Amino acid sequence: MNSATVTVLWVTSLLMILCTLVFTYRSFRARTEIKHFYYLTALITLIAATLYMTMASGYGGIGLNGKVILFGRYIDWAITTPLLLMDLALIALPRNFPSRFAVIGTMIAADVYMIVSGLGASLIRSNFRWAFFAVSCAGFLAVLYFIVVKLTPEANVRSGPVQRHYSTLAIMLIALWVCYPIVWILGTEGFGVISLLPEVILYAILDVLAKGAFGFVLLSKPGVLLEAERETAPINSVAAQW
Repeated sequence: MNSATVTVLWVTSLLMILCTLVFTYRSFRARTEIKHFYYLTALITLIAATLYMTMASGYGGIGLNGKVILFGRYIDWAITTPLLLMDLALIALPRNFPSRFAVIGTMIAADVYMIVSGLGASLIRSNFRWAFFAVSCAGFLAVLYFIVVKLTPEANVRSGPVQRHYSTLAIMLIALWVCYPIVWILGTEGFGVISLLPEVILYAILDVLAKGAFGFVLLSKPGVLLEAERETAPINSVAAQW
């Protein structure tokens, strides 16, 4: 990696550390019932900061056929994306939702499958990598299914503030996550339309937005989080089928 790429990785790590400090500080003043949202959000950016630091230090990547594969980002995603989905699900699904954690657990399993198969696509340098990329996209579609079919209908029968907060977060997360496979296709792991430096920059921007900015939006309405945590809600019979 050249010095510019390393600099981008270090700067991103620093931004994630700053986010972690802010989220941790804000957790001290948060109500006990919603502290877990602050802890999860701080943990997400802390993990991202650690993996970006690892990649910047030269320990989170390998050289394959003349290309640098930064596998550290997949370790980051395999841990942090399930936590992001957990944040989203805890807002959408009321405490009285049947099989609440079965739904969340299955959605997270599909998410981890998406990341692991994506890593396989990156490490395989033959055209067979596109088969792994395809099944990774299938995992992504499964995650979208859970967000749209399982979470959204339940969020829509909750109070107005909870509905709006969930909708903002869900749209933000989906819009950002759709960009990741596009960068993969264009980057060094895909067709190689863009070089390593712009690829790293694009992933860094997406990660800062999907983790740091998402966290600030999530925690911007503590009253809504408290309402989401406390209230039970009518169960949408279609969405509740498991």
